[in-house]
Amino acid sequence: MGGIVDIADYWQGFVRQSPLAVVTDVDGTLLPFAPRPEEALPGPDVVALLRELAQLQGLTVALASGRTHEDLDRLFGHVPRLLLVAEHGGWRRAEGAWQPVDLAPPEALAELARELERITSHQTRALVERKTWSVALHYRRVPPSERLGLLIQADAVVRAWVSGHAGFERLEGVHAFEVRSSRIHKGTAAPWVREHAGAGAHLLALGDDLTDEDLFRALGSADDTILVGRELARSTAARWRMNGPGAALAFLRWIRAVRREGTTPPPPVLPRPVTPLPLARKEAGERFKLLAISNRLPALRTPTEPCEERKRGVGGLVSALEPALTARGGLWLGWSGRALPGAEPGPACLDDDVLPPLAWLDLPGEWVEKSYNGFCNRSLWPLFHSMPERVRFADAEWERYEQVNEVFAAAASNIVDPDTPIWVHDYHLLALGRALRQRGHRGALGLFLHIPFPGVDLFSMIPTAERLLDELLDFDLLGFHTPGYVGNFLQCVGALSPARVGDDVVEHRSRRIRVGAFPIGILPESFQELPELGVAEETAALLQAIGQTRLVIGVDRLDYTKGIPERLRAFGRLLELFPEWRGKVSLVQVSVPSRADIPEYAEQRALVENAVGRINGEFGEAHWVPVRYLYRSYGHGQLAQLYRASDVGYVTPLRDGMNLVAKEYVAAQDPLKPGVLLLSRFAGAAVELKDAVLTNPYHSDGMARDLDRALRMGLEERLDRHGRLLAAVCRTTAVTWAEDFLRALEACR
Repeated sequence: MGGIVDIADYWQGFVRQSPLAVVTDVDGTLLPFAPRPEEALPGPDVVALLRELAQLQGLTVALASGRTHEDLDRLFGHVPRLLLVAEHGGWRRAEGAWQPVDLAPPEALAELARELERITSHQTRALVERKTWSVALHYRRVPPSERLGLLIQADAVVRAWVSGHAGFERLEGVHAFEVRSSRIHKGTAAPWVREHAGAGAHLLALGDDLTDEDLFRALGSADDTILVGRELARSTAARWRMNGPGAALAFLRWIRAVRREGTTPPPPVLPRPVTPLPLARKEAGERFKLLAISNRLPALRTPTEPCEERKRGVGGLVSALEPALTARGGLWLGWSGRALPGAEPGPACLDDDVLPPLAWLDLPGEWVEKSYNGFCNRSLWPLFHSMPERVRFADAEWERYEQVNEVFAAAASNIVDPDTPIWVHDYHLLALGRALRQRGHRGALGLFLHIPFPGVDLFSMIPTAERLLDELLDFDLLGFHTPGYVGNFLQCVGALSPARVGDDVVEHRSRRIRVGAFPIGILPESFQELPELGVAEETAALLQAIGQTRLVIGVDRLDYTKGIPERLRAFGRLLELFPEWRGKVSLVQVSVPSRADIPEYAEQRALVENAVGRINGEFGEAHWVPVRYLYRSYGHGQLAQLYRASDVGYVTPLRDGMNLVAKEYVAAQDPLKPGVLLLSRFAGAAVELKDAVLTNPYHSDGMARDLDRALRMGLEERLDRHGRLLAAVCRTTAVTWAEDFLRALEACR
């Protein structure tokens, strides 16, 4: 099937076969998604098409949906000869009454449904749907700014519940997820449909989400499968894909014409082959001149939201890498974020319809738990942030970490030529250089670490410290945010490795490894853009609630490294030491939800909320709330407005690799009336932003005095400081960071 004529000929032959059965999902395949499931209704044209297809000689048509059997009966039960499969295979109807599979409904799901209803009780736009063998949470109507917090809480509940109930699995949909009995899936409906279609029947399956993968996998080599929609970042068992319900309906109308009339023109919409990896190395080597690898990919578009969701996910790394990769003909490889129920990783997949092209891997849930939640976030993360009291090591987690690095290396080796430069990102993939070299990769290998690098006394706490350091020395270029982190790394090499250390180079096994500081930045001009009307109105409502008080703003991911409890404690001390500020200053703390399934993060949230309650209870008055705590995410435009409206940017992490909030705050200021940046001296940004008011987040009284100083600072000093800060922010942007690193990488080999 080398060209379009071959594909058309193939489908002309396939859809003429008799007997033939077409099995199709409903939502996202035949019908566009609606805010609530009950609002997605088939029009008369869809019903008429199904009725006519079901009446054709030698053709059987079945709808296989996750909807309840009552829903399917109401919408399609009146269509003669149409087979119906509800609740992912749990209920089936041919002629006559619905029949359930021979499996008792699990009573334990009632407990999960109650927990999810408790979480969503304050969120009227979320829907918990209880089915016979499953529970679904729909969040399409939840505002994007509130969605992340809801999902993190729900994810923690579901993880705990599934781990304690064998025989259940979680499935992701488009703005929904479902927990169901693993014995109920659409694949079980395939033999039932084939039996009704007749001996020797060929099946054609159409579907759009993960629940349809069971159906795709259940079909044989003589059958065929079409993935509908452009859902990215997951592997699929489908052989073909098309862009959405409109294309699927056009294809079914063409099938109707072929079966009725015989010879017809090629279909108006042709399915395209799904492009699996591995690609032929010769082809890949010609296509991709640079490979970037990170644990996660940028926020991806879904079939129903081509623009807004993508914009919300644009952060510093995405802003930097997208133009650099596009200009160089590069590809971005990462984990899809999906945890598979099995014991093996899924095949790597590619989407080259976006710029830059994206490739991804699905990983088994147990690997994610041990490598990502385990070694990455319970070992490396606290250790590299100088918090040894939070560190925990387990041999099994280190082994899974190395396995994940091996899987990424195997995928990379099949994607690009052995001489292609590869740029690896962050602490999740520190062992990837060694794994790539062992597969014969000859091209330049660079690693950039987005978090701090600790001194030798901390790094040597890692049980496999010498091995990990040796694996790092298989890269050609190692980049860090600050000269201090570079010094820490070189100190570790000098103490724990036989390698020879210079000022910015390490000599090891007849190789020279360059080490340098490459401070990442932002796109400063984007924080001066005017927000959209709806965004401006939402932010204005918050500012109106604060009234005429001076505004101090804190924006952080909810993480123990960010020092939010310490920041609140210092704000409380400000009100104690300087009572003249009572009723005249307000703190708005935005905490972006993060990792609620890890106990340390749930504990952090409780600490923050208790501190907010204590300060408001002790100092608050009828007309003044000292602290407004917002557990949610805000879009780019909203943050820029909040930064600009505030008198002080309160950026006080206990330890941070860089901290781009500090740079965002500076970039967003009114140049004629700038606010003051109060910045932790332990943030990497403090190296460049020396004209901020630098503070010690471990010293509550000192930070309170620094906050008082920032609030009292006169306009002349604010203008002077802001001018120098803005010059520093504009000097090292997201774009210059990527270009500087890539030029250094290209010079390595």
